[in-house]
Amino acid sequence: MNSQKAFSRPQKSADVLGELAYDRHRFLEKNVLLTGCKDILATENGRNVLLYSLHLLVRICPSITISLPAENNDLRREAEQIARQIAFGKNVEFAAGDVDAGEFDAVLSIGNLVHTEFPWTTINSNGWVCRVSSGSTQLDSDCGMSNPVGALAAACLGVGDVFKRLVGLDPDRGELLDGFQFSLRTYEINPLDCGPVLSATKEVDLLVVGAGAIGNGIVALLADIPFFGNIVIIDKEDYGDENLGTCILIGPDDLNKPKAEIMARHLQSAGKFAKGTKATFESYYADLGGNYPRLVLNGLDNIDVRHEVQRSLWPDLIVDGAIGDFGCQVSRHPWGEDIACLMCLFRKPERSAEIEASEATGLSKSRVTQPDAIVTEEDITTAPAHRKEYLRTRLGKPICSVVSEAVTQKISTEEQAPGFEPSVPFVASFSACMVLAEAISWMTNCSSVLEPRFQFDFLRGPHRGELYPQGRRADCLCTRHLNIERIRAAHGLASLSAQV
Repeated sequence: MNSQKAFSRPQKSADVLGELAYDRHRFLEKNVLLTGCKDILATENGRNVLLYSLHLLVRICPSITISLPAENNDLRREAEQIARQIAFGKNVEFAAGDVDAGEFDAVLSIGNLVHTEFPWTTINSNGWVCRVSSGSTQLDSDCGMSNPVGALAAACLGVGDVFKRLVGLDPDRGELLDGFQFSLRTYEINPLDCGPVLSATKEVDLLVVGAGAIGNGIVALLADIPFFGNIVIIDKEDYGDENLGTCILIGPDDLNKPKAEIMARHLQSAGKFAKGTKATFESYYADLGGNYPRLVLNGLDNIDVRHEVQRSLWPDLIVDGAIGDFGCQVSRHPWGEDIACLMCLFRKPERSAEIEASEATGLSKSRVTQPDAIVTEEDITTAPAHRKEYLRTRLGKPICSVVSEAVTQKISTEEQAPGFEPSVPFVASFSACMVLAEAISWMTNCSSVLEPRFQFDFLRGPHRGELYPQGRRADCLCTRHLNIERIRAAHGLASLSAQV
């Protein structure tokens, strides 16, 4: 295992912040304490928040100390077993007695009390509501309504605040959260209601497309909620070192193994009916036969595949999770409502060959249309600063050869980029929480406020997020209702035309 590559994506995320994160260069050298209070740790939610926090913390901090009350020894043993499976940093230590919180760069506590004399963050959850306080406001101690979705969301917000401390984030870029509460069901801040109680979902054939960072969060929750349908997971890739920093379920033993199969095994060990297939969506669809899913959950980073999923399947519902550096999104795409489909929402920008060639070389758009001309001193003078040296070494060469070389080099670089893309596990896992919240709402016949998406900058917090309504685009395939109903009928899916 390459430890530098394992932390490459979180490190890149810190680097992207630039001067807004003064300690970005050494945040992986810092120490974090994970602890909690006995009463809240004794609840199902408290247990889940602690274990999810452990799954997340090892991906952004190589040095973690866990200190739990003696009354929670069973939970400690469970955490020790998980740490042995997933840890890949310098150390995950379990303290034998009391520790001095002042010796740590950040403290994450599962409880309700806060300690402003330390770099302290407190988290807990109740039902669909996640809570976090990194300031002076004490949290509500009622955690009796068990719900893994709220628990993972609380862990994400808490580890997010730990990350802010470790990188030394400028408050203008993102403040620590103080006494913050957020509902995964209603997207409300400080909601009055933590329900409804999580109940068994209806049995439905479920497809998970993508087993990367978002897919890991989706699988983690599917393993812990009362879902009893058939689950199929597809992903064409194997896990690499770089996935350790973002995918919350995997450990070193999972490297170089098919992503989909590893995730299916995780679900099988939790008693679920799951199958993992190493395949592209295209090849999966070609071999699908007659078992078309009614519900699809996406954890993708590819617009083309999103479009392919939509126009091939037309299921009752697709829920899509999406992330950027720190951007976090969920979108809901039901067939039976006037809501934008994936092809409406995710539209690829149209870029001309001239723009691509200009960006790759540094030559102006007018110059790249002169293939027989040669690179001149004027081209170097007018080029962007980061491309001047590139053109200087090609002075006097034909523009056509310079363009060909640069575009080829750009494509090659982009193909290597996945190992170094900025990404942090708490953003992807929070997106997964919103995806599962929407899926569960549909499977339990509850309404949703998404029409179709909610989006926010994780460092600023969900309270600064926005709901974005969007109907179907008039020029989109999804407006051809009768044709799509025929496709759905051929797939064995009931007609929803009366609701369109």
